Amino acid sequence: MSQAHTLKCPACGAYLVYEPEKDKLVCPFCEAEFTQEQAEASWNAEPAAPAQGHTHEYHCASCGAELVTDDTTAATFCYYCHNPVTLMDRVSDEFHPDGMIPFAIDREGAVERFKTYLSKKWFVRREFFSQGSLEKLSGVFYPYWMGELSGEGDYQGEGTQVSVASTPKYDIITTRYYDIHRSGKIQYRQMMRKALEKCDRKLSDGVHPYRFNALRPFSTALLSGYLAHKRDVSRETAQTDMEQEAQENVKRVMTQGLHYDTLHGSATFRTTEANLRYLLLPAWVLTFRNRQEDAAYYYMMNGQTGNVCGKLPIHWGKLLAVAALAGAAVCGLLCLGGALLW
Repeated sequence: MSQAHTLKCPACGAYLVYEPEKDKLVCPFCEAEFTQEQAEASWNAEPAAPAQGHTHEYHCASCGAELVTDDTTAATFCYYCHNPVTLMDRVSDEFHPDGMIPFAIDREGAVERFKTYLSKKWFVRREFFSQGSLEKLSGVFYPYWMGELSGEGDYQGEGTQVSVASTPKYDIITTRYYDIHRSGKIQYRQMMRKALEKCDRKLSDGVHPYRFNALRPFSTALLSGYLAHKRDVSRETAQTDMEQEAQENVKRVMTQGLHYDTLHGSATFRTTEANLRYLLLPAWVLTFRNRQEDAAYYYMMNGQTGNVCGKLPIHWGKLLAVAALAGAAVCGLLCLGGALLW
């Protein structure tokens, strides 16, 4: 049976929202505050109706409205009463995360950082940071795989060193050839891979790194008030991708410290142990659709560190106008300089 849960306030029965600055869950109605442990201990929610076929239908535990989600949604909001809702079957069993980093930047802080970031961008369309656009800024937990690979690296190659000695009659060139064989144990740590197929990798990788000293055990309480997705990339797929990166990187690792004039060879990496953890990491996301270009632009901010990444919509009219004015000014100065010279 599919379940949609709302974390309720033990004091008044309204929903609770996690606030990063206080590191507590706060009731927006009675303003009561609870620690993560207190909120989990008072978990009070009603199970939802079973999903019908492949429609992924749920019922809001607060107002009973029907919720329809896609395959990867794990936490959302009720479209009617706006209460935060966690879809319990999306974060249980094999989809239960191994850990998560809570938001350290609240919505107000994200908006201010967003405005500061855009204040330095002269040619961004004004609609992109209008009040209407800012209201679409969403806090989202994205799924990732974090892996540690241990293995054995091997390098086989040939190096040469060339020396030149000069005499009164001749230049003597000596070339020495070296057969090189190196092997050793290599460990890769904190290899990150997105665990949500539809998430743009350039965008999601662009807000890294996260500070993993803030990593906590997974708690549904920390999802309250935010959107969240469950993974749809398998552990095996992520591990294969990590092993491919390790293979591409092993030659550089195995040839460090070798000083030859030329070096040719090949390297291999064999995984002996792999440890992957399924994590939820926080981000603030803004989507803007430029109707004039019929194109979508995405902005993402690391919900812990504030690192930003995204493609911004350019106001080409303003850019061309400034370029034309600059060109006219340069042309005028050249003409004035020529008149004075002549």
